[in-house]
Amino acid sequence: MKIHSDLLAALIFLGFGTVAVAIGSGYGFGSPAALGSGAMPMLVGAGLCAMGAMPMLVGAGLCAMGAVQLLQTAAARRAGQQFVSAFPRRELGPLLLILAAVLAFGLLIDRLGLLPALAALVGISWFADSSGREREMLAVMVCVGALLVAIFYFGLGIPFRLVSWRF
Repeated sequence: MKIHSDLLAALIFLGFGTVAVAIGSGYGFGSPAALGSGAMPMLVGAGLCAMGAMPMLVGAGLCAMGAVQLLQTAAARRAGQQFVSAFPRRELGPLLLILAAVLAFGLLIDRLGLLPALAALVGISWFADSSGREREMLAVMVCVGALLVAIFYFGLGIPFRLVSWRF
């Protein structure tokens, strides 16, 4: 069975939205005059759920645009057209590299600091694109590192450890 990319995106939005609402509900919403710490995660999660439900409603034909899309899909299937899967096999490697880069960043930022975690993020995700060169990767690492340090460390005063070799 092949999953269409719109359905996969809708399921991802619904999943993340449901988790955000569930986590935010434990913090308390507060009142409209004084919002609690759970208000933002719950509102964002509800928005994600709404954005995930919309393509599913359209796909199920529960709105006028969805009915037209269902008729077009049925006509395309009768004509013998094939639907492609959400992630073709050749795109699975870059997807896994991007996910590994984000995971590496999350695991390294506390242990090694911001700059080594950014270097790992850029370095691992760089290999998702086969046309990238090493010199360009180094330039991107330096520019992203300098920009983030300037904005978050110096500009906003967020106390990140830039380099910390704790294990």
